[in-house]
Amino acid sequence: MRKKPGHFWLDFFACFLIPAYTLLFAGSVQWFGTNFSVIAVTGPDHYRGFIYWGVLAGGYFFVMLSRLAFTLPARWERVLARLLAVCAVLSLAYALAIPYLPQYFPRYAALHVALAAGACVLLMVDLQFIILVHRRRRPARWKGVMRFCWLMVFGCAALFLIPMMVTTALEVFFTISAALLARKTWLLAGN
Repeated sequence: MRKKPGHFWLDFFACFLIPAYTLLFAGSVQWFGTNFSVIAVTGPDHYRGFIYWGVLAGGYFFVMLSRLAFTLPARWERVLARLLAVCAVLSLAYALAIPYLPQYFPRYAALHVALAAGACVLLMVDLQFIILVHRRRRPARWKGVMRFCWLMVFGCAALFLIPMMVTTALEVFFTISAALLARKTWLLAGN
């Protein structure tokens, strides 16, 4: 079976560009002792790298979630999926714009953390909603994707509970697995 031309870009972003850039940004620092927000404020180049990562990941997820919204049968489902996508990306954008400097601006640092966590939660809620709508119509076809979702949730929980904080390891795992989940969801929804 021949792949559609658009699948090249989907595979390029989900399987190569986002994982490669995420791993490059994470670098070789202590993956369980720091996180992307802390890395970002260690220098102007790191902050630029953080912004580039956010634009790359946020752009990918916005495009994918928007396209996935149009695969939903009911108008209210499409509107809800698009609204969740917009909220997730706006939350990420605001988190990127607010530097994490708890020593100097503790309230802004707390807002940064809440927005970054909110972006991840909204992204997963949107993906889960899209998957559940499709699963209602064809349960057997979507069983594997649901299993992947649950494995991702347990993986994120374990990576959070090990050091009891958001770490680089958790952010890398979440970014890469969410990109792959969005890709798999698109491939199933499009066929």
